[in-house]
Amino acid sequence: MSERGMKKWTPYKSLATQYDKLHEMREKKTKVEKPLISSDKAEEINEILTTYNGETLLFTIYENGKIVSFTDTIFTIDVLNKKLILSSRKSILFKNILDIQKQ
Repeated sequence: MSERGMKKWTPYKSLATQYDKLHEMREKKTKVEKPLISSDKAEEINEILTTYNGETLLFTIYENGKIVSFTDTIFTIDVLNKKLILSSRKSILFKNILDIQKQ
């Protein structure tokens, strides 16, 4: 028995390094493709942004393969870089916005 020692458990030692890879694979499985928005929805978003008066908005965005919703207010609209900067200092590219609704 002493000659086998830890060699018996060597195959299970590799599992510790596989946890990260398995987690990465699970994350990859849950990712979705970016949905396309219609021209009507794009016009609706544009209308909300052009008439914005400091109210809290519900944002739905595409971020890292996931669709995320949250509420925030707009700090500034950066037209040159095509992004919104929110009061929480988070920035959102226009191309990642899926929906904006007034609260």
